[in-house]
Amino acid sequence: MSNRGRRGALVAPLILIGLGVIFLLNNLGLTNIDLWELILRLWPILLIAIGLDLLIGRRSTVLSLLVLVLTVALLAGGVWFVASRSAGGQAVTEELISQSLEGAEQAEVEIDFGAGGLRLGALAEGDNLVEGTVVVGRGGRARRDFSIAGDTARFSLKSEGLPVFPFINRGDILWDLKLNPETPIDLRINAGVGESTLDLEQLTLTGLNVDMGVGETTITLPAHGQFRAEIDSGVGEVIILVPEGMEARIHVDTGIGDFSAPSEYLRQEDDYVSPGYETAENRVEMNINGGVGNISVRPAGQ
Repeated sequence: MSNRGRRGALVAPLILIGLGVIFLLNNLGLTNIDLWELILRLWPILLIAIGLDLLIGRRSTVLSLLVLVLTVALLAGGVWFVASRSAGGQAVTEELISQSLEGAEQAEVEIDFGAGGLRLGALAEGDNLVEGTVVVGRGGRARRDFSIAGDTARFSLKSEGLPVFPFINRGDILWDLKLNPETPIDLRINAGVGESTLDLEQLTLTGLNVDMGVGETTITLPAHGQFRAEIDSGVGEVIILVPEGMEARIHVDTGIGDFSAPSEYLRQEDDYVSPGYETAENRVEMNINGGVGNISVRPAGQ
């Protein structure tokens, strides 16, 4: 049977090329388009476009161009709709977070974040376990749970309700939290969509688990202590900053993307080891599971 008159898909490759060009321009600093947010809001249009191209676009060049024009129109309308909804000032609510240690000597802390921006750092003073503010969009809330078992406090803060990113500007959603630097903490972060900045340099950690979703994440490791860290990368860029005096052994499964470590780290197959790790008083054993994107380990301050 002859296949004359049928052709390969046109729309899907052009969409991928267009996305690649925008990512490249963003990386070069020539544009400032929040492409992750647009993809998360408008991905059904991309599925529709690819489906139409597979169904009718392969029949002829004219039909494929028609699907392409329709896709552009749908995307333009979707971008306008997202912008108009964001500009409409959808309701957000700011909540104050303050939790005492209540006599506990150590803690397990879990932060389950939905979408927007997450900033995490150390308290300058005080006896509280955690302080800060969280902003949630309409239809969402932050659920807090606290309990004590023996000398260990357990605190969790989780995003619940409707996802915020389809309804409001992601920049309006910010969780800004600080933890007690003197309390040994087993810390777990589940990040959703957006930009996360985890400044853990002044904290005392007994363990660290970071499960990332989509976006950009910067993690500054503690400057002192011995602990294990599990980093599960999602889609986007991850930067891990290692303070002076903290040594590291890093096992890496790169996934789809690139990994880079300081040049002085010794590579042993999939492991990267800093020069003073074996005899260091302050050190971290880290396991990194890569997703889609770039992961880089750098000295703090660079």
